[in-house]
Amino acid sequence: MRGLIFSGLILALISLGSGWAGERAPLTAEQKEVASAARRYLEAEVKQDYKAVFKSLYPGSDYCRANGFQAYMTEARSSSVRIASYKILNVRVAPENPEKEKYPNLEGFARVEVDVTIRYRDSGQKSLVNYDFPFVKEGGRWYKL
Repeated sequence: MRGLIFSGLILALISLGSGWAGERAPLTAEQKEVASAARRYLEAEVKQDYKAVFKSLYPGSDYCRANGFQAYMTEARSSSVRIASYKILNVRVAPENPEKEKYPNLEGFARVEVDVTIRYRDSGQKSLVNYDFPFVKEGGRWYKL
């Protein structure tokens, strides 16, 4: 019995040292493209670079079709919250477009899980929030949906 426990303990220690548990697979080329698009979008949000944020949004989205850049600017400037910082946690690329009926021309669909620190302009308070941002690919480029 002692030998069995000792063997199990040795295996557990070896597995901890070799990275068996909890190690993530390296990102694929497509996941890297999505992560890059997410960083562009989020950095623009942090810097309050409204042109870059709007350029990161999917032009075929309901929001962009209903609102031009000026309407977006008015809304963004009046918002009481700002993204202060972020950390990308996970990038998942869907094997097929789950929004095929609404967006038939999409070449790809992904979700980017991000921890976002939001700062409230009126109080200065900050909150850590976990978001799952959707990204879509059209014309070879990834956009935030």
